[in-house]
Amino acid sequence: MVRRLSIPPPSAVQLAAFLLLFCSISSSSGFAPSSSSSASQLLLRPSTKLNNIYDDWSTDLLSTASSSYTYDDLILPFCDEEAVEQCLEELMDSDYGQTMFGRHDMAANVGITGTFELISLEGPEATLSLIGKFWHRRETVLGKAAMYLNARIPELTSITVASKEDLQDFEEVTDEFTGEVLYVEDKRSPDFNGDRETMEYQGLDPDARGPFPPSVFGSGVKIIPT
Repeated sequence: MVRRLSIPPPSAVQLAAFLLLFCSISSSSGFAPSSSSSASQLLLRPSTKLNNIYDDWSTDLLSTASSSYTYDDLILPFCDEEAVEQCLEELMDSDYGQTMFGRHDMAANVGITGTFELISLEGPEATLSLIGKFWHRRETVLGKAAMYLNARIPELTSITVASKEDLQDFEEVTDEFTGEVLYVEDKRSPDFNGDRETMEYQGLDPDARGPFPPSVFGSGVKIIPT
């Protein structure tokens, strides 16, 4: 005759203790990562935002965990029109370029229409043309392109514009017969929120910040709201 044992059901306290023990064993065995391990993995994981190579170069992120590019990727092994145009496209399509060039909606919506055009490449000398209206000074726009082109294509020794008028932010319009100055045309894009004038009045360089101030309210917020 088989004698059956009567086992009482576990109490709530016993169940809770069993669950805690199981979780502890699972964590140490690799079944589930511990909270501290998960936190450290999140801290070590590189940023998922993929900037283009201009953004990473300009912020000194090349060859870091935050960049998908290295310094070996920076130097192009050739110097031809296609390479120069590629670099100009990288600059214009970068996050920074979105504040400077009219091909992007954010800039176009405030009257920025400016863009680059490669006029010629003769040996190590590239000649560019600045077309349209820029919020930045035109010499600043050319300077950004020149520094990046020199970094990407070290063979280039000269990056200039086709004419000195390309770098003038104001242009005198004269009478074709008398030569009298009729008016002065502002070649810059509109100071849409007054920030450029405010920074100039304060002795600051507007180009150091650009047209769109960083703000929790988004871009286009005035320095001194009215």
